Amino acid sequence: MTEFQRLFLVQARDDFAILALLRKQTRIHPCHLLHYLQMATELLGKAHAWKDGPRTHTHRAFVPFLRSLGTNRKAQARLGREGHNESWRQLIKSSLSLAERVEALAPAIARDAPNPEYPWPRDAPVAAPVEHTFDVWQELEATPGGRRFFQLLNGLFGAAEAFL
Repeated sequence: MTEFQRLFLVQARDDFAILALLRKQTRIHPCHLLHYLQMATELLGKAHAWKDGPRTHTHRAFVPFLRSLGTNRKAQARLGREGHNESWRQLIKSSLSLAERVEALAPAIARDAPNPEYPWPRDAPVAAPVEHTFDVWQELEATPGGRRFFQLLNGLFGAAEAFL
């Protein structure tokens, strides 16, 4: 792992740890949870992208990282999926939709759409994140696919050094 990768990973893990703490609270609005989830996953993606040195500063880093895992045997083995190639590829494939929706929450990507940080639309705000119901959070929390997504993230954050 390069120093660039380590820097992104240490911050990503801390953001993910804050998310875990906030998820235990009952009165935290989903916009705050989504903010930390979006930041943590973006930084994990950047830790992967920066393995060969500085890269662009895009917010779209997690989905490409996740796609690369479909053929990453180190990650597959480290996360207990060795020898289960088809189920591994299916797990990655089924996680992409949620990953894309989380990635799209970055204000620079969302533009005038709902995002967990700023009121929108930008030029004449009419909605605040704390007043919005984020369907993606409900899916993450209340569906089997959402629970699998969080299980995958827990594994990825826990074992990242092995395959970044």
